[in-house]
This record gives sequence, structure tokens and C-alpha cells, in this order.
Amino acid sequence: MSKAFGFVAVLSLLFAAPAAYAGCGSDSQCKVGNCRSGTCGNCGSDSDCKGHSKCRSGTCGNCGSDSDCAVGKCSSGKCGSCGSDSDCKGGRCSSGKCSNKDDYLK
Repeated sequence: MSKAFGFVAVLSLLFAAPAAYAGCGSDSQCKVGNCRSGTCGNCGSDSDCKGHSKCRSGTCGNCGSDSDCAVGKCSSGKCGSCGSDSDCKGGRCSSGKCSNKDDYLK
């Protein structure tokens, strides 16, 4: 029984650790937005989005024009759309979306 418990404990750490590591504990850990419930990208005003996008309905990543977006172009009110890799500022354009669009919400 001791070996089984040890195996389960190790598996739990392997699967739980990445999820815990990916979250935030304070606003200073977020590139964009504020930390709320362990997730970055929350906002109360455009200034919380730190120049990367606009705040709408409490979430960063919204836009009215391409100039509102740190990565990609504005499409249907959301940042991260692209036509080529050059739109993605260091990421790759795949199926019309920048591969790095979510990097600015972490």
C-alpha cells in the first residue's frame, strides 16, 4: 500500500504543479491586466491592460482598431488576428491567428 500511495503522490505533483505554476499571485506577475483568482488579464479600465489592448467586460484583449493590439490585428473586437507572420510581432501566423496572442494575457 505504501508504494501505491507514493506513486499516486508523485503523479499528483506532476499534474498539479504546472497548473499552479501557470497562475498568478499578484498583479505584478501579469504582463497585461490584473491578477484575479490566479488568472491575469482582468481589468477595470483600459490602463489596467498596460497598453496591450482595451478593457471590456472586465477582460483585457479587446480592441476597436489595430493600434489597440500589442500582437496581431483587431478582428471582431479581439486582438490576435493575422494575415502573415509580420503581424504577430515575434510569433507565427497560423490559420489567421497569432501563435503568441495569449502571451500578452499571462
